[in-house]
Amino acid sequence: MTKKGLTPFFMRAFIGIELPDEVRRALAQLQRELQAARADVKWVEPKNLHLTLKFLGEISEAQRQGVEACLKRIASQQPPFTLQLQGVGAFPSVESPRVVWVGIAQGKEEVRALAERIEQEATTLSLRQEERPFSAHLTLGRVRSPRNRKALAQRLRKAAWQPPGPFQVESITLFQSLLSSAGPTYTVLASIPLSLAGI
Repeated sequence: MTKKGLTPFFMRAFIGIELPDEVRRALAQLQRELQAARADVKWVEPKNLHLTLKFLGEISEAQRQGVEACLKRIASQQPPFTLQLQGVGAFPSVESPRVVWVGIAQGKEEVRALAERIEQEATTLSLRQEERPFSAHLTLGRVRSPRNRKALAQRLRKAAWQPPGPFQVESITLFQSLLSSAGPTYTVLASIPLSLAGI
């Protein structure tokens, strides 16, 4: 119980899958190629690149503990799996990009299943519900204005990027996101290993 006169502590958090360094380096190279369009895009810092399973928003310490417990339950039912990235795209379309992303080839069903289980568990913790169906993708950047958007669309259509090799997903991670004028800083609150029981 919160003591009288004290403000409850809340943290901005999300659940995701961390990426190996070599995958982040390959994605950073793709970002550099797309940056040549000189479009007004807020690119995700390479060190912050990850695959989001659910954005939680502001949560309390009690909710954080509940989230960690639910992630342990979910992870105990999911063995490690292989993830393979594929080509670059954009929402709502390459012709009118607002969010630039990289897709998932192998491992898409496992990622979707994890996200759906997390969403189901979120209802028991009074957490925000997603308004749109989950779409498995990795965000590279967000377009902030129409400046040079056509040039960016052209580069997206012609991108000859070769995805890095497949990698093994062995855990899911609860992150805290601290916002500042220099951009967000992500801190790992908990890394939950996937179960080896099913292997």
